[in-house]
Amino acid sequence: MTSENGHDMTGALEGTVAIDASGHVAGPYAGSLLGDLGCDVIKVELPGTGDPARGRDAYGPVFRVLNRNKKSVTLNLREAEARDILCRMLDSADVLIESFRPSTRKALGLDYEDLRRRNPGLIHCSVTAFGQSGPYESRPGFESIGQAVSGMLSLLTDPGDPKMGGLSITAHVTGVFAAYGVLAALAARSRTGTGQFVDASLLQASMGFIESHFAEFLNGGEAVTPRNFQRGRLFCLPAGDGRPLLVHLATHRRSWEALVRVIERPDLVEDPRFATYEDRAARHEELMEILREIFAAAPRAAWLERLGREDLSHAPIYTAEEVFDDPQVRHLGLPREIEHPERGTTRLIGTSVNLSDTPARFGRPAPLVGEDTDEVLRGLGYDPEAIRSLRERGVI
Repeated sequence: MTSENGHDMTGALEGTVAIDASGHVAGPYAGSLLGDLGCDVIKVELPGTGDPARGRDAYGPVFRVLNRNKKSVTLNLREAEARDILCRMLDSADVLIESFRPSTRKALGLDYEDLRRRNPGLIHCSVTAFGQSGPYESRPGFESIGQAVSGMLSLLTDPGDPKMGGLSITAHVTGVFAAYGVLAALAARSRTGTGQFVDASLLQASMGFIESHFAEFLNGGEAVTPRNFQRGRLFCLPAGDGRPLLVHLATHRRSWEALVRVIERPDLVEDPRFATYEDRAARHEELMEILREIFAAAPRAAWLERLGREDLSHAPIYTAEEVFDDPQVRHLGLPREIEHPERGTTRLIGTSVNLSDTPARFGRPAPLVGEDTDEVLRGLGYDPEAIRSLRERGVI
C-alpha cells in the first residue's frame, strides 16, 4: 500500500513477530502498541478461560482495547509439551513479552540465556513490578503498588487522607516504556544481528515518568506535593453551572494582567499581595478564594469564551462522557472502531502517535480465546490429529 506521495504505507514493524505471554495491563499494552505498528503479535493464554482480563463474558472492553491487532493461542504452560510449543514459537519470533516473576519465568524454562542460545536474535522483554533482582524481586505488584512505591501517588492525593484515583497511570506508562525498549532493541539488532534482554518494571518506569517532579528535590530543593505544585500558576475552578475548568498562567506579568481583565478586577493589578509571581505563589489559597467566588458567577462556557479572547492557556475539565464531544477530539477521528465478525464493534483510542508514511493500523479486533491456535500450530508442523490429541490432553 502506498500514500499519495508514493511512500510505503505498510506498518513500520511489518514482518516482525512478537509472542505476548503477559497478563494484566502493562505487557498487553506494550504488545498492542507493537501490533498497531504492523507487528504480528500472538497472545498466549490459558486454555478455556484465557486471560483473566477478559472478564465475565470472555470479551470485556478492557481486554478488547489492550489486545487489538493480536492473534490468540492457548497453551497450558504447566505442561511440558505446551512449554515446548512455546519455545518452538520463539525459535522463529523476533520478540517475547512476558510478565512472570523472575523465579516463575525460569521454572517455566523461559530463562533468557537459554532462549538466546536457541534464537540469538530474540528480544526478550520482561515486565515486572520491581525489576529482575533486589529485595523486592519476588513481590507481586499492580497499578496501586507502582504508584505508591514510586512516589507518584503522593503527588496525586492528600497524604492526610490518601485515596487511589480511578486512573491507571503506572501500568500504561510501563507498557509504553516496554515498547520503547523493544523498539530500541530492534534498531540495535539491525546493526549487530543479535537480540537482547529488555527489563521494564512498574517501579522504574513510574519514577522515570515523574522524573521532573524529583528534579528539585534531588538537587537541593523542595519536594513536589499536591499542595505546592504549580502554586500561583495553576487554578482549577468550578464555574457557576458546576462545570469545572482550568486556567494555567505563565509566570510573566502579562499573563496575570490578562486574567485580571477576564475577571474584571482591575484593582488586583496593583494589589501588593499579588504583585509578582512569587507573591501569587505564596498567597495561592488567598487568591483561589477570590477566583472561586468570581468564577461561580457565570457558567463555564462564558468563562471559556472570555479566556479565549485573552489567549490565556485554559481548558474545560471534562468528564469521560464530555471528552468525545469535543470538536478537536472529533477532528482527530477519535474514537476509532474495529469490528469483530462475532462480537461486533469495539471503540478505542489506539496508538497516540501519527506516522506519515507507516501509520498505525487497527484492522484486527481482539481475538476470541484460542481463536488462532490451530493456525499457529499448523505453521509449526502439527497435523490435525496431533492438534486434536494436544487439545484432548489439556495441553492447548
